[in-house]
Amino acid sequence: MTPQLRRLLLAAVALAAMSSACRRPVGSPLPPRTTCRNSVFGLGPRDVLTVTVFNEANLTGEYRVGEDGTITFPYLGRVRVIGMQAGDLSDLFRSRLGERTPENPQGGNILRDPTVRVEVREINSRRISVFGQVQHPGVFPHQQCITLTQAISLAGGFTALADKNSVRVTRIDQNGQRRTYVLRAEDIAEGRAPDFDLLPDDVIFVTESLT
Repeated sequence: MTPQLRRLLLAAVALAAMSSACRRPVGSPLPPRTTCRNSVFGLGPRDVLTVTVFNEANLTGEYRVGEDGTITFPYLGRVRVIGMQAGDLSDLFRSRLGERTPENPQGGNILRDPTVRVEVREINSRRISVFGQVQHPGVFPHQQCITLTQAISLAGGFTALADKNSVRVTRIDQNGQRRTYVLRAEDIAEGRAPDFDLLPDDVIFVTESLT
């Protein structure tokens, strides 16, 4: 191999490396995958829940959480529910509606041994936004531990112009700092990379491919 050919080959390798580096997404280091798995999100303002008190039609109904974090419930008045889970709220209503005893000092003596079920019908307090090169950009409810690929699916999937390996997720961290993570969604879909857990108020932007 002549010196000139060797120099050309080295130049070609260097150019390829620079090109690969330019194409590689750049962003904040990814957070631990356990971020969402360790998080529990309770009820918030504007969420809608259904309370079923068996054999008590006048107590059964749909309730929207107010901006102050309460609902108004028959016989009990305003009940603070913000941050609570559906199961915990079922126990609270069962206690407050039931008989007052030494074991249940909060009992209201309204019903004897009530059976109560609480279900969350709508999540309006936690949202994620999906914009850019997706079929149906918009704002969607944040379900517990929803992932990037699930959010893209909610938005109808990628358009033909999408750069699937340059998907940006922007969030405000616990310190109030804005961070942007750049993710390779195609690699995730094909099993070459782990999925990414989304948190409430995350904003996803799918960039347009330059090729």
